[in-house]
Formats: sequence, structure tokens, C-alpha cells
Amino acid sequence: MRTLATLALLALAIAACGGGDADVPIDADRTPAESCVRPGDVGNNLGVGQYCTPEGGECAPFDLAPLCLATVGQQQWFCTRIGCDATTNCGEGAGCLLEAAGSACVPCRCDDRGIGCP
Repeated sequence: MRTLATLALLALAIAACGGGDADVPIDADRTPAESCVRPGDVGNNLGVGQYCTPEGGECAPFDLAPLCLATVGQQQWFCTRIGCDATTNCGEGAGCLLEAAGSACVPCRCDDRGIGCP
């Protein structure tokens, strides 16, 4: 998942800058084919993996997974938590993807890189 490698860095940059997607073309009616989460998919007990759309607000109820990757221009359309580490509880069926550029909680069903999911 090419986009998972860059999602943490982009999410950290967007969060630090306060958001804004004026330069990102968004088609909220079409989930990218690359997204491992599809419309109707639900997240885990913390909200990680909940399907979301750009500016749709689906992640707002989740204190521990408040970021919708679609909102920051990613091809993965799910709620996540950034800044995790090996000791972070990402919730049931999720793990922390650790990259040199940053980290984020990822649903195990999206894992193709061995993030410690069963």
C-alpha cells in the first residue's frame, strides 16, 4: 500500500498546519480503488478503520481516531490515529504502522507490511 507509507507524514504536516485542502481535488462520491476500506465498513472499538469521506465528519466521534485520511488527500478513506508507537493501543484488529516519516494506526485488513497484526 504505497499510500500508507506516506500517510503519516502527510497527516502530521496537515495537522501541524491546521488543515486545508484547497489544492487537493476531491470527489466525495467516489472512493478510490486503492482504498482498503469501502463504503459501509465500520471501524474497531476506537474508530480505526471507520469508512470516511472528505469533509464528511465521520471521524469526529472518535477521540482516538479523529483523522479521516480522505480529508488530507490520501487514497485510503478511513479514520486513523497518528503518532502511535509499538506500545500504542490502536484497538481491536489494528496495529501501528511505523515509518521514518511518522506513524499511524491501520486496520489489520489493510496491512500488507507486517505491522504486528495477528
